[in-house]
Amino acid sequence: MTSVRAKLLIARMRIQRNKRFYADPATMRRRLSAHQSPRRARPPAWMRRRYRVEEVLVHDHHCFTLSPRDGVTSDWHLFHMHGGGFVESPEPHHWRFAAWMVDRLGCRYTMPMYPLTPSHDHRTIVPMVEEAYRTLMAPTAPKNRLVIGDSAGGTLALGLTRHLREQDLEQPAGVALFSPWIDLATDDAMSVEIDPSDPELGVTGLRQAGRWFAGARALDDPEVSPAFADLDGSAPVVVFIGHRDILLPDARRIKQLGDDAGVRIELNEYPGMFHNWIMQPIPEGQSARAELLDFIGSLER
Repeated sequence: MTSVRAKLLIARMRIQRNKRFYADPATMRRRLSAHQSPRRARPPAWMRRRYRVEEVLVHDHHCFTLSPRDGVTSDWHLFHMHGGGFVESPEPHHWRFAAWMVDRLGCRYTMPMYPLTPSHDHRTIVPMVEEAYRTLMAPTAPKNRLVIGDSAGGTLALGLTRHLREQDLEQPAGVALFSPWIDLATDDAMSVEIDPSDPELGVTGLRQAGRWFAGARALDDPEVSPAFADLDGSAPVVVFIGHRDILLPDARRIKQLGDDAGVRIELNEYPGMFHNWIMQPIPEGQSARAELLDFIGSLER
C-alpha cells in the first residue's frame, strides 16, 4: 500500500504540474534558465552552517565535498552524480539526501556540478565528471568509495565505472543507482505506458534531453547509453526504482546486464513510487534508505 504521505506528495506534484518541464520540449527550452540557476548548483545556507563544505574547481566547474563539521568518523567517501536529465542543477532533495547520508555514515560526500545541456554534451560532461572522480577521490582507497548516480547520473555512474575497467583501474566498492536513466532514446513501450501515471517525468522531454547529451553520436552508442554496454567486471550495484517511473525498463535492463555478466545486482522495485522517491521524507523513502545502508554494509572491503 502506498503511504498517505506519498499520496499527498504525488497529489502536490500534480497540482504544481511538476511534469510540465519534461512533458514538452518547448516548455523545457523556455524554462532552462531557471532550472540551471547557479544558485541551485551551490549548497544551501543551512548546509554550510551544519557541515564542513570544501569547494574545488574541475574544468572550471565547482565540486563540493561535504563532511561532518566535527570531523569524519567513517572511511567511506561517496561520489554522487546528480540527476536532472542533464538539463537541471541539483534540486533541494539532492542536498537533503547528501546531508542524510553524511549524518548516518559520518562520511565525506562529493557532488560535481557538471556542465549541462544544451550548451554542452557528453564530450565535455563526461570528461569533467571523470576528472573530478580521479582528483577528489584519489585520497580514498577504492574499497572505501561508493559511486552514486540518480536519474541521468545513472548514465554517468555506469560510464565512469566502465571506463575504470577499460583502463584496468580498480572499481569502487559499490554503485548505487536511484531511478537510473541509461537508455537515452527513452523509447521502450513500457515507458510510454507508464507516462500518464508518472507525476514527474515525461517521455517527450527526456527524449529531447537525451538528444542534446548525445550530440552527434547515436543514442544506442554505449558511450551515450549504458543500456547498450556491458557490466563485465563491475562492482556490485544496487538499484531503486518505482512503478510510477517511466525509467522502470532502464532499471530492469541493469538487472539483465548484471545477470548476463555475473555481477551482483540488487534491484529494489517499489509499487506506487515515483522518480527518486528515495530522497523524499516519506515512509517509502525511509525504507529504501534503510535498504541502501544495508547494501553499503554488505560490501566486501
